[in-house]
Amino acid sequence: MTAIEPSEHTIDELENEIETIDDPDELQSMFKAEADNKDRKGAKVLIERRLSEVEDGEEESEATTDTDSGMDESDFADREADLIAIRNRVREVAADLIGRDLDGISSIRREEDNWTVVVNLVERHSVPDTQDIIGRYEVHLDSDGEITGYHRLSRYRRSYTDYEGWC
Repeated sequence: MTAIEPSEHTIDELENEIETIDDPDELQSMFKAEADNKDRKGAKVLIERRLSEVEDGEEESEATTDTDSGMDESDFADREADLIAIRNRVREVAADLIGRDLDGISSIRREEDNWTVVVNLVERHSVPDTQDIIGRYEVHLDSDGEITGYHRLSRYRRSYTDYEGWC
């Protein structure tokens, strides 16, 4: 039994919980518990990433001093951002950057050394909400997760499902 049971946490909660674990054996037990129970790909990726960080940290511990193991904006400068870090970064800043309420993330793709994320933001709230005007924006990030630009792709009414530009 592990100290943290992965199946009792959402993936977002699990991400915060595993940042405090520095024992590779504990992380491997958590991975096995997740695989045996809910078997969520996102949870397993988080655990594997933390395990890799812990194992790399043990190898480098003789040459480096201890630092804060929590993930913050400075971590993006220290290592190449991964998919989940990019998703979280865009969630944090998209609404403030564009000045609209974030409705969701439609796609994330890596293009060589950069990331492109398509986000949906509510440009005009309406009653009923099926009449909301949604803007689709493309947000560009460099390999370290820093935003380099954005632009609007299109606007549509939330209830409009016959749009051919989705794909």
